[in-house]
Amino acid sequence: MGAKAGSVLGNLLGSAAISVTGQRPDSPLSTKALTTIILNHVRLGRLAKAVSILFSSAVPFPFSVYAHLFRICASNKAIVEARKLESHLVTFTPNPPVFLLNRAIESYGKCNCLEDARELFDEMPTRDGGSWNAMITAYSRNGRAEDALGLFSKMNAEGVFASEVTFASVLGSCGDVLELWLSRQVHSLVLKYGFVGNVILESSLVDVYGKCGLMSDARRMFDGIESPNDVSWNVIVRRYLEAGDGNEAVNMFSKMIRMKARPMSFTVSNAILACLSFGGFKEGIQIHGFGIKVNVEEDEVVSSTLISMYAKCGDLESARRIFDFPYSKNLISYTCMVSAYALSGRMTEARELFDEMPERTVISWNVMLAAIPDLELGKQVHGYAYRHGFYSNLFVGNALLDIYARHGLSEEAMVIFWKMLGETKPSKFTFGTLLAACANIFALALGKQIHAFMIRNGYDIDIVISGALVDMYQNVAVLYMP
Repeated sequence: MGAKAGSVLGNLLGSAAISVTGQRPDSPLSTKALTTIILNHVRLGRLAKAVSILFSSAVPFPFSVYAHLFRICASNKAIVEARKLESHLVTFTPNPPVFLLNRAIESYGKCNCLEDARELFDEMPTRDGGSWNAMITAYSRNGRAEDALGLFSKMNAEGVFASEVTFASVLGSCGDVLELWLSRQVHSLVLKYGFVGNVILESSLVDVYGKCGLMSDARRMFDGIESPNDVSWNVIVRRYLEAGDGNEAVNMFSKMIRMKARPMSFTVSNAILACLSFGGFKEGIQIHGFGIKVNVEEDEVVSSTLISMYAKCGDLESARRIFDFPYSKNLISYTCMVSAYALSGRMTEARELFDEMPERTVISWNVMLAAIPDLELGKQVHGYAYRHGFYSNLFVGNALLDIYARHGLSEEAMVIFWKMLGETKPSKFTFGTLLAACANIFALALGKQIHAFMIRNGYDIDIVISGALVDMYQNVAVLYMP
């Protein structure tokens, strides 16, 4: 992309370097002085200024300067500066080295500008393995798994050697799209290219097979790793948890600790969640103790998971003690604690914390609305939701419908329903709640209106809705039986 504007840029900036240093642009001292100025600005955190000076200078710079600046642009997601660098490079260096263009692709990828990256990749007169690696990695990191896999297929067809980095990116993309057959093909290529015993790729294969639901293959792959590293252990624990095997997740976590591997904070959180899946309160307390020992208790995800664990085990006092630590108070922990109080029937504490929350999400509103036993309190929360802009949210609207339906207030429920239609599309739960309300108060006419509305507007009458309709008509029929 930068080559197109190259000659124009050179003409425009012919004398710019003189204004910066007072020397002619073709003087070696001029380039050296400019390089010093640029690097000083970078050291002071003034990336935009550094790149601006380079861009305004009609002289080529050492390749190491471009490489360093591309790296800084990537880490700062500075897309404007990255584009200026590429433009200057291709303007004043007739045949830029491939490794520098690869750095530019990496920068664009880390700045989430995949179109720029692909345009540069396609324009390169010569590519090496690093060029393919950079582009495939850019796609993979930005969630474009299918593009990454398509480019890898093309790379393989052209006989370009794939590196460890390429395979790691491709395997990650396989896991994202859950393509098992493709994962097995890539696994075969890993073996063909001689990466047997590479712990990074073997850990990636454990992850892919686990994501695809093949825990037996994932475990076999893990057991075949000669020296599992921290990542290997963290991956296998997570995959067992997500496969619903909490017992084995905790067993692998215990082995991980015995092998002196270092768990990440999210792995400790996953192990606690695994304990919850099979009611392992005792094991959860032990993992809590380990978390304190390795100083991850202060991590907001770990602390929120601990709050949830103690709350679900009925120990609200321990949950509250963790919540009251300064580092624990965040949106997740507030929602966990409000939910714990609400589900335990302690609405006063739930309401106090709910009012104290610095911000509220759809989840926190739903927690309160679902647990409220008192109609008047429900109406108050209804008012709060309306004033704070959550009224039009489908899930909050459904929860409000449920409150009024539970208390037999069908007219109020219908008012909410008609208002929802102007803001969002009702779900199956919306119609199920309304039909259940009609059944409870024997409101045949209202039920028929809802049924007719669904037919007129093309809503699917699936098994859930069919059941709700049958219940309504049966309940109302009982009322009119002689």
